[in-house]
Amino acid sequence: AEIPLLIAVNAESGANGSFADGTFVSDPVKLGAANDPRWGYELGRVSGLESAAAGCNWSFAPVIDILYNWRNPIISKRCFGDDPALVAEYGKGYVTGAAEHGVVCAAKHFPGDGVDERDHHLSSAVNDMSVEQWDATFGHVYRELIAAGLQSIMVGHIMLPAYQKHFSPDADVADLMPASLSYELTTQLLRDVLGFNGLTLTDASHMVGL
Repeated sequence: AEIPLLIAVNAESGANGSFADGTFVSDPVKLGAANDPRWGYELGRVSGLESAAAGCNWSFAPVIDILYNWRNPIISKRCFGDDPALVAEYGKGYVTGAAEHGVVCAAKHFPGDGVDERDHHLSSAVNDMSVEQWDATFGHVYRELIAAGLQSIMVGHIMLPAYQKHFSPDADVADLMPASLSYELTTQLLRDVLGFNGLTLTDASHMVGL
């Protein structure tokens, strides 16, 4: 192709998310339990090395959600844990490791899964944190990765009512939208407040949360 294609893979646990016999490194939650961000880097390095060898150059990872609700059915083993500082360090390590092999990353799932216990593949989902709580947790993680040069972000079908109402005080329940459809969240929060100027994409469009 005159302009090279983006070949995306789901290498969040290793290159097994890129092709059938790629190396499975670990579920991210196990790496987080080691409390050593070096393992975030190694996950990105192995994923990037093998994915690039197979012709892939865009990883839908790292998962930088924070597990605040053990009932959450989506990220219980796919995220690095429940400590925002640790999640941020592991996430930055993954991006660094993948970049060494020419693989760019799409961190997910903005504005943050792990609070609700619903599956946004099957229903609507809500991050019900206050503005202050979100800033200190998910906001901290996204600020850290954006400052470190994160190239792209996957926007989830997850509502964040407190921030939508922060920007649109007259919004009522009927006006609430998942981040993937929300100007307040994807433009005013992600672009204007957090300063992200990279590529955004949404989670899968067949999900009921959309």
